[in-house]
Amino acid sequence: MDNTQKKPLPPIGGRTIKTIISATLIAILYSCLGRSACFACIGAVFGMGNRLNSGLAAGGNRFIGTLIGGLVSLPFYLLYHEYSEWIPQWIYLSLGLLLLMYICQLTHAYGGVQPGAVVFFVVIYTVADPTHFSYVFARILDTGIGVAFSLLISWLFPSPLDERERTARALEAEGRRQLLQERDIDAMHDYQSYLRGELERLEPLDLEAMLAYQDHLRGELAKLAPLIEQMERESALPQPESQNASPL
Repeated sequence: MDNTQKKPLPPIGGRTIKTIISATLIAILYSCLGRSACFACIGAVFGMGNRLNSGLAAGGNRFIGTLIGGLVSLPFYLLYHEYSEWIPQWIYLSLGLLLLMYICQLTHAYGGVQPGAVVFFVVIYTVADPTHFSYVFARILDTGIGVAFSLLISWLFPSPLDERERTARALEAEGRRQLLQERDIDAMHDYQSYLRGELERLEPLDLEAMLAYQDHLRGELAKLAPLIEQMERESALPQPESQNASPL
């Protein structure tokens, strides 16, 4: 008798649903405008991450790459098609790709190399001469719209991690406000325990998005420790005797 159990199918996650919503809204909008939603939908997929920050990074790289690739392709399109009598076309391709990658490096948009190269080669190889300017600017605009749609949906419907981080930020802001106003040493100890608990909770997670939050918590602890020590020293000092004693 076979006792092996079949693994259940994975559930459809929130990121999948939000990506479909974003792409569908864009498709409806572009259908009403009578335009192709291809690049806008691609931008929407890139702009939707597990968290708002990851979507911002991926979507931003997609948009910056499209922008750089499109702008670099404009002069090299003319060089490739109009001035290749004495200089081989592959030289223009190499120089254009080098310039694209170098600009991405200068702007630290390392994730923009691939989408930028896609736009660069599509323009060079497939776009007709009378339309290449309008094609480039339309692709830049469409990609930006797609990324913006997904980021807006991510902000309106945050993931559980985003919700947790927003709550934590609000608690930290409230904790700092109370500490500054009341200088309550018990409240400081509670806040210190909360920060350490957050660090312990995040330690096992191997997520790039959590690293910055860990650094933030460590910074909060570093600011809090000397203030607590100072107040503990002050509270340990002997208090002056009352001046209201009756004279003999």
